[in-house]
Amino acid sequence: MPKVSRKTYRIAKKGADRAINISEGCLDFNDEPIPLQPDDHRPENDSFSGSKNSLSPLSINSSDSCLEYESEIQIDEHNTFRCNPPPEDNVQLLQQFLIGWSVQHNITQLALTDLLKQLKLHYPTLPSDARTLLKTPTEIVVRNMEPGHYYHFGLEKCLQKLLSIFENHVMLDTIEVCINIDGLPISKSSSSQLYPILCNLFENRNVVNIIGLYHGNEKPSSANNFLKEFVDEAAQLTMTGLVYKNKHYNFKIKALICDAPAKSFVKYTKNHNGYFSCQKCCIEGNYMNNRMCFLDIHNLVLRSNDGFKLRTQEDHHVGTSALESIPNFNMVDDVPLDYMHLICLGVVRKLIVLWMCGKPPFKLSNNQINTVSTELVKQCSNITAEFNRKPRSLNEAKRWKATEFRQFLFYTGPIILKSVLGHDRYLNFLVLHVACTILSNPVFKEYLDYAHSLMEYFVDSFSTLYGAEHISHNVHNLLHLTQDVKKFGGLDEFSAFPFENYMQTLKKLIRKPNQPLMQIIKRKIEEDEHRNDQISNVCVYPQPFMEHFAGPLINLTSNPQYKKVQFKNFALKFTEPDNYCCLKDNSIVVIKNFATCNGQLMIIGRKFESCEDFYTSPCKSSDLNIYLISNPGPVNSWNIDEVLYKCMKLDYNDQFVIFPLLHSL
Repeated sequence: MPKVSRKTYRIAKKGADRAINISEGCLDFNDEPIPLQPDDHRPENDSFSGSKNSLSPLSINSSDSCLEYESEIQIDEHNTFRCNPPPEDNVQLLQQFLIGWSVQHNITQLALTDLLKQLKLHYPTLPSDARTLLKTPTEIVVRNMEPGHYYHFGLEKCLQKLLSIFENHVMLDTIEVCINIDGLPISKSSSSQLYPILCNLFENRNVVNIIGLYHGNEKPSSANNFLKEFVDEAAQLTMTGLVYKNKHYNFKIKALICDAPAKSFVKYTKNHNGYFSCQKCCIEGNYMNNRMCFLDIHNLVLRSNDGFKLRTQEDHHVGTSALESIPNFNMVDDVPLDYMHLICLGVVRKLIVLWMCGKPPFKLSNNQINTVSTELVKQCSNITAEFNRKPRSLNEAKRWKATEFRQFLFYTGPIILKSVLGHDRYLNFLVLHVACTILSNPVFKEYLDYAHSLMEYFVDSFSTLYGAEHISHNVHNLLHLTQDVKKFGGLDEFSAFPFENYMQTLKKLIRKPNQPLMQIIKRKIEEDEHRNDQISNVCVYPQPFMEHFAGPLINLTSNPQYKKVQFKNFALKFTEPDNYCCLKDNSIVVIKNFATCNGQLMIIGRKFESCEDFYTSPCKSSDLNIYLISNPGPVNSWNIDEVLYKCMKLDYNDQFVIFPLLHSL
């Protein structure tokens, strides 16, 4: 009896309710049918049975019984496997899945084509080529733009896409968007670079889409030429509005978010190292020790939109920007300072460089640098799941990402630097930490004026401690940050972090060195053509996951028990380091279990009986919900609705310091 091998191919789509299980007899998925070898033998425990002319059916069944199909595999006179074609409905379902799967996981066309050729043996009506399946465009028209090329996807198309995946768009009367423009080098081995124009909804800032894309070995020679299509569309939409699903929306560019070089490029103003380069005030810089610095702190003359367009300070301008023609767009107030570049990659990075590479007396010794590095690495086990990066040594600081500087400023820095920096420099750092914490959290909006005074104190003391020549463009602009927070909300409401994340996805669309612009355009067209961006079902939070039976349990509490509870912006677990939270009565709890009682989800844990201030200057740390904790009390239970926010516990000597996760407040 011929030997028949058995393989099971499962094709599952994540998030779908169905799966296709393909069980086959002796099919090798080549382009041509495979003949049986007459001297092969079937194992005794093989479940296949039949004669030379018939084998057990090839079944394709879905878990939801959406597909019920059996196809007889036949062996012809040449000992070759053949199967009857499946119903067209099943082919369409498989085809839709393959399209969504390949787009979602960025599958190369070569790999998808190979898969199609193998599947075509069973599904003859499937296309043989990935380009046919995905309807990849064969001709794409790009615009020459010295010294490269530009392609415009379209602002209105971008908005349609963003609205289609935002469940609360029906509550809006005006669509307010944030625009980002920045350069993106493709690789370190060449000067090839991208300049995308990106967009997100101000009400749904974490979802980003692309408006236009430039590629060249240098940035565009003319910003106005680069912005032409975008400005024309933005002006038209501002005047006439947008119609989506038979509803009319007004349109407004809420913010243009760029770093300092991109800002001066698109606004046609002096670069950040110019004498009159500040985008927010009319201060004149001073050139000291080969650096441009800005010494004045008080009584700054702020710029206005009218003054900008009338050129009241001619030395600030190098030309006329096309952005000025967009109605209701304020060239000063609607261009906020981005704290990702200004603070994380700017001021915090500058402080670390001064400590490591500066001159005495503010340069740290090698022993102090090693101490800071060691303590940073020790905190790795305490970093919660919301952080993608763990702390790294100061020796890696030149390669730190913006999120690592942010983590150092808000969480690890105040603990690790306390025993290393002198009193004055540590207080200077704490002032920046406190001010940024207030500006990041809308809960503290009544303290915004206090945060502004702290920024003034930081810049003043920074000049005294590190030298006036280090009051750079970034350090000076800390004085204007509070005004942007008053207009737009917390720092994360108008940061470049979502855009920076999206630009990394653009780079992943490039699969080979030549013609990167064409590759990205084709991948984006395929995505827009086929991706099914349906509004996800509205989830009810909190949601428990991962049922278990290990305890601990207390009176009146029963099964089921859970290991994890998902909230809207964070997740709590019953294991370190994700098991600390603050309740509505401001008590700090370490979680030991999640269980149910009378149908109510409960937290089982221990409340810390001692919560003290970690620092008292420039303000009490408890005012910012930062505590030095000790003495956990007896095991108790609380309703899950009592959770106010998630906390992160960091080691400090033989004690622990609790920080609120700012995004969870």
